[in-house]
Amino acid sequence: MLEIKNLTKTYQGFKAIDDVSFTVDKGHVVGFLGANGAGKTTTMDIICGCIGSDQGYVKVCGFDILDQPIEAKAKIGYVPDAPPLYRDMTVIESVHYAAKLNSVPKDEVNKQMNAVLDKLFLHDVSHKLIGSLSKGYRQRVALAHAMVHDPDVLVLDEPTEGLDPRQIAQMRETILSLKATKAIILSSHILHEVENLCDQLVIIDEGKIVTTGSSAEIAAQFETHTYVLSVRTLSDSIYQDLSNLEYLADLKQDHNNEHNFTFRLAEPNQLDDVAQFVIKKGWGLKKAAPSASSLEAIFQKATA
Repeated sequence: MLEIKNLTKTYQGFKAIDDVSFTVDKGHVVGFLGANGAGKTTTMDIICGCIGSDQGYVKVCGFDILDQPIEAKAKIGYVPDAPPLYRDMTVIESVHYAAKLNSVPKDEVNKQMNAVLDKLFLHDVSHKLIGSLSKGYRQRVALAHAMVHDPDVLVLDEPTEGLDPRQIAQMRETILSLKATKAIILSSHILHEVENLCDQLVIIDEGKIVTTGSSAEIAAQFETHTYVLSVRTLSDSIYQDLSNLEYLADLKQDHNNEHNFTFRLAEPNQLDDVAQFVIKKGWGLKKAAPSASSLEAIFQKATA
C-alpha cells in the first residue's frame, strides 16, 4: 500500500536522506527508528507530500505523491511530531473541520466523526476546548484528524511522545486495533513500545537505511540474542547450574528479584533447550523469552 523508492533530499549541500527505500503493506505496522536528525521526519514529510524529494518516488495505494497528489493524499492520515491543532476550537469542532478538509462527503461527516470519536474515547471531552486538554487527549485529537476520512495508510511521527504510561498503553491498543485494515508506519524513541507494536523495523542513521526486517531477523543479523528467564523456585545451585550450560553466556541474576535472569545465546532456538533444562530441574518455568531491552541493543549496534 505504501512504496518508498530511492528517496534523496538535500539541504544546502547536506543530504538529510540518501537513497531511502522500503515498503509498508496492509495489515502491518512498521517501526521507523533513528536518532534525532537521522532523517525520520524528513522522510515522513516527503511520504505525505509536505515537501518534495530531489530523487526517488513515493506511491500510496498506487498513486504517486507528486504526480497524483490529490488521489495519494486522500489515502493518507498523518500525525506529525507537533500536530497543528487550534487550541480555541472544541474537540468536535476540530474533528469536523478535519473532515471537511479531507473532503468527507457532507452526508457522511457526522457518521465518520462519531465513529472516530468512539474509537478514540473522545466523546467525554468532545465539547471541551483543545487548549484545556492534557497532552494525551491532544494526541488523540490529532489521531482523530488523521483517521476521520478512513485512510488506508497512517503515518505517525512520535505518536506517544510526552504521554504517561497509561496513555501510551491506550495509544498502543488503538494503533493495534487499526492494524488489520491499514498500513501503518510510526516513529518512536520508546523502543520497547516499538517492539510491542511493530511487525517490521526500518532503522535509519545519518540519512541512510541501515537495516530492515523483524526484530528477530535484525537481532540475528547483529547477534544481539539477549533473553530473560524467570523461575518459580530457587535452588542453592541454580546460578552455577545455568552457568554450566555451554551455549549460555553473560548470565546475570536480578538482584531485585533473584527469580529472574538475563543471558545471551548463540542461536535463538537454544532458548527451547534452556526451557527444557529448567523444567527438568523442577524450578518451575514462568518465562523464557527475548529480553525487552534487546531492541535497544539492536539499535545501538546497528547505528554504532
